[in-house]
Amino acid sequence: MSAGPVTGRALSRRALLRRAGLGGAAALTAAGLPGCTLVARQVGERSGGSRRGGRLLLAQAEDVNFATFRQQNTVNALWQRLVFNTLTVYDHATLRPRPSLATGWEVRDGGRTVVFRLRDDVRFHSGRPFGPEDVVANIRWQASEEGAPGQLRSTAAAVTDAEATGPHEVTLRLAHGVSNFFDLCEIMFIADHETLAELETGSVLNGTGPFVFTDYSPGVSMSFRRNPRYWKPGRPYLDEAELRVVGEQQAIVAALQSGQTHLGFQLNGSHLHNVRADERLTVHELDTSDYGHYLGCNLAVEPLDDRRVRQAIAYAVDRDKILRMVVDGVGRTASSPWTPSSPAYDEDAARHYRHDPARARALLREAGVTGARLELAVRSSEPGGDRSTAEIVQDGLRAIGLDVEITVFQPADFQNRLSTANLPGLWVAGHGFGQLNPATLLNGAFPFNAHANASNFVSERYRRLADEAWKATGEAEAARAYREVTQLLLREQFVIDLVSSAQSFVFSDALRGIGYTMFNNLDLDDAYLAEE
Repeated sequence: MSAGPVTGRALSRRALLRRAGLGGAAALTAAGLPGCTLVARQVGERSGGSRRGGRLLLAQAEDVNFATFRQQNTVNALWQRLVFNTLTVYDHATLRPRPSLATGWEVRDGGRTVVFRLRDDVRFHSGRPFGPEDVVANIRWQASEEGAPGQLRSTAAAVTDAEATGPHEVTLRLAHGVSNFFDLCEIMFIADHETLAELETGSVLNGTGPFVFTDYSPGVSMSFRRNPRYWKPGRPYLDEAELRVVGEQQAIVAALQSGQTHLGFQLNGSHLHNVRADERLTVHELDTSDYGHYLGCNLAVEPLDDRRVRQAIAYAVDRDKILRMVVDGVGRTASSPWTPSSPAYDEDAARHYRHDPARARALLREAGVTGARLELAVRSSEPGGDRSTAEIVQDGLRAIGLDVEITVFQPADFQNRLSTANLPGLWVAGHGFGQLNPATLLNGAFPFNAHANASNFVSERYRRLADEAWKATGEAEAARAYREVTQLLLREQFVIDLVSSAQSFVFSDALRGIGYTMFNNLDLDDAYLAEE
C-alpha cells in the first residue's frame, strides 16, 4: 500500500461519488486516475522498528456469522478482508475506486457494459489460479436470492450477462446503468467459485487474501496463518492472527489493558471513554462514519401505523443526550441517514427533528393517541450502547404520555426478527450505508429498503424515487431524486435517525500499520507488531 500526492484538479467527495457510478456516459479507467493515494485507510503508523512474524490477537463481543457473508455485518468486519480480496477498493480521501484484483476497467454504453482486466498472478489458498470464471460466479451468487442475500443484491442482479472475454478479462453487460456499481465491487469479496456453496456454512473459506483460514470454534475463536503465496510481494508481515469472541465488552477492555489482546472492536461509548485515559491504547474512530443509531418503527403495530405518532416520537427523543452519554460525543445528531460525504447530505434535513416535547404531545393529540403501550426491543442488556439509547428513548416517550417497556432479545433472535420484519413495535439498532452512494442504502440496507424493509413500510412513490436514484444518469437528475427521497424519509419516519457516529478500533501501542475499507473491514496487509 503506498501513499503520495494527488495531482490534477481535486473533486469533492460528493462529485466523486457521482462519478464512481455507472450512470454517466464517460468511461472510467484505472489508468486514467491521477496520482496515487492511500487506498484502504491506514492508522497506527508510529516510530519504532518493524519486524516480521508474530501472532496478532483480535477481540470482539459477538460471534462471527458466516450466513451473512454477502452482507455488511459488523461481526464479520475483523476477518473477511484477512481471507478475501475485492475487485476494487475505494480510496478514503477521494472515494475513487482503485485497483485490487482488477488492474483496470472500462465503462461503456452509458454504464451498460463494464470490462475488467484482472491480475494474472493471483492464486486462491487452495492453489488454483484466480480467473474470470470466479468473477462471473461471484456476481451471480451476489444476485441470488438464496440464503442470506447481500445488501447489493439488486445491483448484482442488474448484470444480465457476464462472460470471460480473455484469459484475464471479464465483460459484464447490465440492463441499465447503475449509480452504485463500485459499492458492489467494494463489498463483494471474491471467493473460489468451486466452493461457494460451502462458504455460508463456514466449512470452506477459500480466498486470495493475506491469511489462510485454519480453524473456527463456535462462540470462541477463529484462527488464521500467513498466506505464503499472497500476490502482494512481502506481505503480510504477521505469521498468524486469532480472532477471539470475548462476550462482555468489559472483558475486551481488560484484555487490551493486560496485553492479552492487540485490537478490540464492538466497544460502546462508555467503554471507549474509559480506555481513552490509557496511554498504552489508541482509540481510532473510523473515518467511514457509517454507523447510524436509529429507532425503528413496525407499522404493523398500532398506533405506529399513523405517521403523526412516528413524528411525535421523533420530536420526543433527546438526541443530544444520546450523543453525549452513549457515543461519548463521537459523531453528530441526525434526522436523516446521510453522512456529510454523501451526495444526498443536506444540513437542514440532518437537523430537522429537535427535542421538542410540546410539539410531540400536540401531534399525539392530533392523532387521538393517549397512553398507548409500546414495546421497545434491544439486542443487548449490557449497559451502554443500544441499551442506554433505549433508556433515553424510553424516558422521552414516557414524558409525552406513551407507556414504553424495554425488551431484551438475544442477538441471533433480534437479527432474525429484524430480517423478517417481526420486531415488536419499536427497536433500537444501527445502520450503515449512509456514507456512499444513496442508492445502496435505499435499495440495500434492510431498515430502508424501498421494496421490503424491517418496518413493513410500503410506498409506491418511495420505490419509484429509490429506483430513480439508482438509475440516475446525470447530476441534476440524481440531486432531485435525493432531495425528494430525503423529504419523504423525514415525513414518514418509519426509520427515526438519532445520531450519526462511527465504529472504533482500540489497539495497543505495539500494533502498527492497520487499515480498513469503506465498509469497515479490517486490512492487515501492512500490519506488524513493533519491536519492544
